[in-house]
Amino acid sequence: MTIRQTKEANLLISERADFQVTAKIEQMAKGYIDRWHQHPWHQIAFPFEGILQTKVADSQFVIPHSGMLFIPANTPHESFVVTDTKFIGIYLNPQFQNHFPLTAKAISVTPFLRELVLHINHGVSNSIVSEEELSKLVAVLIDQISSGESYQMKLLLPSDRRLMIIFKALMTDPQLNTKLSDWAKQVGASERTLSRLFTKELGMTFPLWRQHLRLVSSLNLLETNLSVQEIAFKVGYNADSSFIYAFKKLFQQTPQQYRHSGFKLSSRINDK
Repeated sequence: MTIRQTKEANLLISERADFQVTAKIEQMAKGYIDRWHQHPWHQIAFPFEGILQTKVADSQFVIPHSGMLFIPANTPHESFVVTDTKFIGIYLNPQFQNHFPLTAKAISVTPFLRELVLHINHGVSNSIVSEEELSKLVAVLIDQISSGESYQMKLLLPSDRRLMIIFKALMTDPQLNTKLSDWAKQVGASERTLSRLFTKELGMTFPLWRQHLRLVSSLNLLETNLSVQEIAFKVGYNADSSFIYAFKKLFQQTPQQYRHSGFKLSSRINDK
């Protein structure tokens, strides 16, 4: 399921062919797959809530709330929505600037970059920014993308059918403590085969991968009024201290910092 908040991106681009930038907001439900497609303009995807895993040509990227992904024009890509997600899509006309990166790039979101994207989205969506100002903003945006710090985050979504069974079960119930040997019996493979698949496909062991899924599952819960202790229990942790430690290691901020930081942006973004 996906809810399109504005027109399809390529239709929007075709209607604004003489513009230098356009923007839209999308809300996508967990499990939705945005099948292979491409845009004639460069795209920046910023999931201000939730998390995406995106294939771009031969590469894959995980994009959390603290990251953005730049995708060059006419580059095929496909996205899987790991949790309920809202993201800003900024589309940049390649005819107006010629210093864009040549390949896809995942960028860590600094406070400045976040505010810049929000300002461009608001200005474009409400037609309150002049073309001259937009040109300057886009030039700064390109510079931020080119010089921005890349990040590496392990993949979450497997391609193997047997691992996908485990993925779906854990995303439905993060508390599951089923051992790999028991999963092996359920999916019709040996424990050794599954262990090798996790290392080959996802670059980590099964316990570490399961921990990442639990932490990702906690993001939506952190948007509720549940306490951190309650959330830790709901995603499979026996102690909130262990949950906080693991969360900070993966997302570079504590659960409480996530709750109160600028990354919780829904109240500042009009997506109607």
